[in-house]
Amino acid sequence: MANIMITERCNLRCSYCFANEFVGKSTEDISVSSFMKAIDFSLTNPDEGIGIIGGEPTVHKQFKEMLQLIIEDNRIKRCTLFTNGILIDEYVKELTHPKFSLLINCNAPNDIGANQFEKTVKNIDLFAEEYYMRDRITLGINMYKPNFEYQYLLELLKQHQFKYVRTSLSVPNTEQLRRQSALDYFYEMKPYVLNFYHDALDVGIIPFYDCNAIPKCIFHQHELEMLRRKLMATGNEDRNLLSDFVTCEPVIDILPDLSVIRCFALSEYEKAKISDFNTIFEAKAYFNNCFDTLGYHICTDIRCKDCYERLTMKCSGGCYAFKANKVIECRNIIDDINTRN
Repeated sequence: MANIMITERCNLRCSYCFANEFVGKSTEDISVSSFMKAIDFSLTNPDEGIGIIGGEPTVHKQFKEMLQLIIEDNRIKRCTLFTNGILIDEYVKELTHPKFSLLINCNAPNDIGANQFEKTVKNIDLFAEEYYMRDRITLGINMYKPNFEYQYLLELLKQHQFKYVRTSLSVPNTEQLRRQSALDYFYEMKPYVLNFYHDALDVGIIPFYDCNAIPKCIFHQHELEMLRRKLMATGNEDRNLLSDFVTCEPVIDILPDLSVIRCFALSEYEKAKISDFNTIFEAKAYFNNCFDTLGYHICTDIRCKDCYERLTMKCSGGCYAFKANKVIECRNIIDDINTRN
């Protein structure tokens, strides 16, 4: 699923923002005509839906018009809105259409303020209970620091009887963070992530990864086994929490100026234009060649050097942003050799 970034503006300022190259630094919005071009490009893969992202998409002045275009476009079977949920009540008529699902990133009240948090909670209540959209709403959390808050989220999940929660370890969004050891970062975050996962599973809620999943080697076998037993006890399907593959693939995010990037974590390293490609498959192949092929061969950490999971491409060692500088350096060396030959 390709994601279309319709605005670089946001009504929050999250410290962990994965789109920090743009958000808070630009006020660019996509035009309606460019939005339609982005849809056309996204639908070169007709089997997938589209995602609408920001910034915060709901602050776009023509957001309602764009939602209506999606509703009227018979090619679009499904669309996911990535939102903080603060303003979605202004678009009830459009967003309750069967094509739409909501992925609401639920920030802690201490991070965004009590008033903003209360507005998000009211809107979740509105869409889940009054408009019966519970099955089309997913709540998510970005685990961005040790000892992160999550009890507020568990209460929301239990209240609305949601079965799943989207989780993501925040990606390294500054040069300083990119220089740290990815494995050390995962070891630091592990106890807090495990506490959250166990507390969620204890009330029948299954966490699943969006991106930057923790490599399996970070866990002891008994920790994985305990998670496995609790997952089985819920009676629900495990989406990917204990998957044998801890990998990363190109997402394909389309920016307001119709640039295309592999993902926001790597947006500073490589951009192209949708006009450079005939299909979205070509764009994914391009970024696979730029980053993923080398990314698997370049170790996240020296401790990964002889890892069987890495050598068999079952583990990418976390977000590629941790080793993006190494990938770029390697690409430059290869380009230099090719030029001299």
